[in-house]
Amino acid sequence: MENKEELKEYEGFTVGLALVDALPVIFFSCSLICIASALAGSGITFWIVLIGAVAVALAGLCKVIWKLLLGLKVGNIKILNKIFVPFMAGGFMVAIIGALIGTFTKVIKWGGVLNAVLSIPSLIFFIVGFCGMGVMSYVRKTNDRDEFNKDAKKNWIAQFVNAFSQCMLFLAIFFATKG
Repeated sequence: MENKEELKEYEGFTVGLALVDALPVIFFSCSLICIASALAGSGITFWIVLIGAVAVALAGLCKVIWKLLLGLKVGNIKILNKIFVPFMAGGFMVAIIGALIGTFTKVIKWGGVLNAVLSIPSLIFFIVGFCGMGVMSYVRKTNDRDEFNKDAKKNWIAQFVNAFSQCMLFLAIFFATKG
């Protein structure tokens, strides 16, 4: 069976890896809740940013489900992996459009956002989180894409770094929106 042969390529992908992969999605979703609550009542800006952020979270969720199905030896449901990049890129693009609309309609007051981001402890968490994202990007860029995507060890490293980075960014956003 072709699908069983495909599973051999992902032999090291376990349920545990899928669960670790879920952590960044959870942290991003928590960040989304903080941002959405800060934008609540802002009309169209809120909805556009929310739609974009939900698309990004769905991209991550699809990747988690893909890895979970690999770990459970159900099969390689390729569409769950393939939609990750378009949903992620599209979601961020929609969220940016929402932020631009919020800027032009003066719903988002960037001076206040900047003050919140530069406040302590938010600034520290943002710096650490972005450094972690930089490390993850470096690891991805210095490895062959196909090899990286099928190498469980490299995926474990990337997901721990991603989970840590997303946790730091969540804490930064949490403190910035609650301050």
